Amino acid sequence: MSHQASCNAAFRRHQMGQLLHRLGALLPRMLKGPDLALESRGLEQRCWRELGYPQQPVFDGDLPPFLIVDEDGRSANLSMPAAPADVAARMAALEPYPLSASSLVGSNLSAVASLLNFTPFECKWLLWSYCVKRFGYAILPVVPLRDDLHGCEVLAMLADLPMDAAQDAVASRRLHAWGFLDGYGAAGEMSSLLSGWLSATDQFADWIEQPYASDSDLLTALCQAQVSLMASR
Repeated sequence: MSHQASCNAAFRRHQMGQLLHRLGALLPRMLKGPDLALESRGLEQRCWRELGYPQQPVFDGDLPPFLIVDEDGRSANLSMPAAPADVAARMAALEPYPLSASSLVGSNLSAVASLLNFTPFECKWLLWSYCVKRFGYAILPVVPLRDDLHGCEVLAMLADLPMDAAQDAVASRRLHAWGFLDGYGAAGEMSSLLSGWLSATDQFADWIEQPYASDSDLLTALCQAQVSLMASR
């Protein structure tokens, strides 16, 4: 792996960790009852290292019976899921790992944000959408959204920014118009899941990882990508 590819990977891991920590801390405000218990348990298994567990927990029901007994027929040690409120409190208290090195992705995202005058909310939305695209949607808790208003509420909570900042960004469709984000169906409706709102396009994820000699080259590539997008529609 090249140095820049390694730096990009470290950048993604750091930012995805930030998103999972934030989601974990807020999950009791987004889900209730069995849904909360299920997704909290999933976060424990994804973030077990950060939570200080010696190994990834195995909960009852994770494995078929024949895989949870040893060669002598004794049951393997199963973990008990922590209470969702306890998981949320521990996730909220986690210290973020330092971002050790600069990366092409981080530099390019900052440059694009400056060139297109992104709001702080748009920067967060695009950053996390890029990370989710590269890691895959299955890593996120399943958070159903009732409508666009609820989607904006959840995004605003995640970004810790005012609700109207999220509403303005969603209403403008600016990130979608540039071809940075997926998420709208044929009838113009948004996804009913949070994972669908945090969804960068493959083309954007590939483009933002490339080296550019200057901001002018970056802007030229951005405009060329936009022209290609419009021609394909």
